[in-house]
Parts: sequence; structure tokens; C-alpha cells
Amino acid sequence: MNPDAKTLVVVADGHRARLLEQPRLDGPLHDRPDWLHGLKEHHAHSRKPAPHDGDANDRAERAFIKDLAHRLDGVAQEHAFDQLILIAPPRALGHLREDLSPALASKVVGCNPHERVDATIMTLEDVVHTARREAAS
Repeated sequence: MNPDAKTLVVVADGHRARLLEQPRLDGPLHDRPDWLHGLKEHHAHSRKPAPHDGDANDRAERAFIKDLAHRLDGVAQEHAFDQLILIAPPRALGHLREDLSPALASKVVGCNPHERVDATIMTLEDVVHTARREAAS
């Protein structure tokens, strides 16, 4: 295990996301909101969808996650991350894993299937540490 591995931590739900950088294993996390500049939140329309439209909220979530996965490719290339940790509620986490490019998917070293977009940095540091430990077992 490389102690200097640089990790991208993605914290998302179906409508919002945070990107954090961990410059070394078990090092401090740094919020990087500028890496998401221009990523649009997708919200379901206020009208009730027609039966053939499917669930507008699900479509909005899928569109957001697809956009996020695409954005992650650029961020990972620009900042040369060695590892990726994903934190999202189960459904959003599943969609995110599906939408990651093969290059990024190969860098996933841990996941946490919970809603934590509003969590503090200290909480996220604990979650990242636990995700690493669970993935190693």
C-alpha cells in the first residue's frame, strides 16, 4: 500500500455532490467545491408526470449521476488520483458505480452506502477510514 496515494472522495446523493481530496492515506480531507463548478443540479419538474413519463425524480437523479460521473473523469485526469472512494445512498451509489468509466472504476478502493452530503469533514474522515478498513478485510 502506497502511503502517498492521492484519493478522490466523492460524496453524493441524487441531486448534490461534494468532492474531497485526500493527499495521502489517512491524511486530512480537503473540500474542493471548485472541481464541481458548472455541474447542474437536476430536479424533478413540479408537474405530475404522465404515466408514460416514468418517475421524474428518478430521471432527474439518473441525469445528475451521469453528469457527475462524466465530471469525475475530467477531475481524475487533471489531478492524477490513485484511488477513489464513493459515499452515497444505496441507489445513487449503484447508479454512480454503473456510470463510472472503466479507468475510474478500477480505482475504487471503498464505498459507504449512506447519505452524507451534509456531513462534517471530521465525520467524512472517519467514514473514509472505515471504508478503507472494510475494503481491506
